[in-house]
Parts: sequence; structure tokens; C-alpha cells
Amino acid sequence: MKLLTFTLFVMLFRQAAAQDTGRVRLVISLSGGAYMPRNAGKNVVESFPYTSTPTGTGVASGHVFLGSLGGNFSKVGYVGDIMNFEVTSKGHAINGGIGLFQDASSDDGGYFKAGYRRVWRLYRNRFWIMPGVDLYGVLGSPMELGKIDNKNQTLQLLSHTVNPQWTETKTTSTGTHTYTYNADYLAVLYHRDGLLAEPKIVVSTTRKRLVLGLEAGWMFQLIQGCALILQQQDGGNENRNTVAKIHEPRNGSMSGFYTALRIGMVNRSTQIFGGR
Repeated sequence: MKLLTFTLFVMLFRQAAAQDTGRVRLVISLSGGAYMPRNAGKNVVESFPYTSTPTGTGVASGHVFLGSLGGNFSKVGYVGDIMNFEVTSKGHAINGGIGLFQDASSDDGGYFKAGYRRVWRLYRNRFWIMPGVDLYGVLGSPMELGKIDNKNQTLQLLSHTVNPQWTETKTTSTGTHTYTYNADYLAVLYHRDGLLAEPKIVVSTTRKRLVLGLEAGWMFQLIQGCALILQQQDGGNENRNTVAKIHEPRNGSMSGFYTALRIGMVNRSTQIFGGR
């Protein structure tokens, strides 16, 4: 039985190699799946003193800011490529794309990726096995820890002075103009991003112009950056001004298991995607 299984595998592999004729294929696809970091990150709690000085009085008063995200980072996040492309030539493939992720801590954000895969074709080119590695740049969204009243008062906090007004210079078709905005409050935000590498294996099949695939791999965090962002906002939340970005220690790890289902379309206009 073992000998028969080995013989069948060798026959399939030889057939796959013989069918690698060097034609080029292109797939445009989207996907959805789960991303499960083992140590997703702890809750962020920030506390620091600050002073506020009302305009015209010159009398400063002391306060303490205390803010929290209200929970740890979720250990299971849902991810999806909103656009992914894959170009294959001979036994090699390159791919890239952009996507979104979301978890229960509202750490919503996006990512961009690029990678390489080795292609093995089986059973008359209908099934593809592609081991490879992808590189991900993960961009988390700023999450609010709290707000500090900044209306008609100057703030002193974390070695920064925050005035109740700010100005912006914009260039338009009519020239250069300076605008002044009145701050309503100062938002204290937390931001986290990272660079990850994912060894993975992809199994796919083609039915006419439809491509179905399953991929699984393990994310390895290479770099992580965390920061507090002090951002002024006006009363209508239409205008914002970033006062400072303050480096924070690394929070957990984004390393963990990733799996997704993929569906895509083939362009056969130029014998793309292994046209027969």
C-alpha cells in the first residue's frame, strides 16, 4: 500500500512538472478568514498629570488624566483581502494586495502585503499547491483613550504645550491661505502597527474562470510600533491637528495562526492562468 501511494505521488509530480509550460496567469481575488495571535496585547491604561490655563486669566490649575481602552486586544481577529493579485510564470508566483482586519477591541485597521510562492501543479493543471512566504505591513487605527477639554484654555502635558487655537496653511488654485481653528478638546489616542512575515501554503483549484483556494500559515512579528497621539479637534470634528506622537513600549505580539478562504476570477484573454 505504501509503495502504491508513493508511486501515485511520483506520477502526479512528474505530470505536474511536464505541464509547466511557462505560460503566465493572472488572478484577481478577495478573501476572508481568521487571524489568531497567541499574545494579542494587554489593555492600555494611561495616567499623567496636566495643567490647564483659561484664556485671559493666567491662573493654572492641576489635573490628572486617566484613560483606558476598556479591555485587552482580542485573540481572534477577522481579516479579509479586499483586493489581491497573483501573477504566475512557470513554477513561480508573486502576489500582493491590501486588506482590512477587525477585532473585539475595535483595533480596526488595514494592511498591505507582498510575497512569493513556489508552484506545484497536479492532475492536469487543475490543482495547485503553492508554499511560500508573504510580508505584511499592518496599520492599526487610532483608538481613543479619552478627551481633555481644550476650549479657550492652554494645556501643559507630557512636555508639550497645547494652545486653544491652531493654524493651517493651504494652497489652492486661488493662492495660499491661512486658516485658524478653535479647539474643542484634545483627544488622547493609542496607535499600534507592525511588520510581519507569514510562511504559508496555498491550495487552489480552477473551474472555468472561477478560482477557489484555501490558505494557512503562521504570522511572525518582525517589528512593532506603539504610540500615544495627542490630537486637537474642533467642535464639529471636521478639522484635526496632531500635536505630538509619543513612543510607547511594545504591547503583546501579533504572531499567530492565520487561515482564509479565497475566491477569484481568471482573465483568459491572453491565455492567462494556465489556459489550455
